[in-house]
Amino acid sequence: MRKKILIPIFFIFLIFITSLSYAITPIPGTSYQGIDVSNWQGYIDYEKVKQDGIDIVYIKSSQGSTIKDAYFETNYQNAKANGLKVGFYHYVTATNVEEARKEARFFVSVISRKKSRLQASNGL
Repeated sequence: MRKKILIPIFFIFLIFITSLSYAITPIPGTSYQGIDVSNWQGYIDYEKVKQDGIDIVYIKSSQGSTIKDAYFETNYQNAKANGLKVGFYHYVTATNVEEARKEARFFVSVISRKKSRLQASNGL
């Protein structure tokens, strides 16, 4: 029964986030090497990441409706300082529609002042 409830919540969350966020548009014939990072990796040497051929970093921003990833700001600043493209993700813990809405609002509040690669290329 829980799976039946979580699936619609997940899709509502995705629709809400999709309407507020952007993704990097793929260029035909181009591929990116990427990683996802969070507090679990601790401090990351982004100069070495770049040297190892990584182009894009998806950074965990938040979890639930109150937890901001402890390394979010550091990961964002250091990835950008090393010329990496960035994207963000949120770890969903919602079990009902209202919690999903609350988490979506929290996610947007955490990333709203950050520039993803798409925003930077559009001059926003």
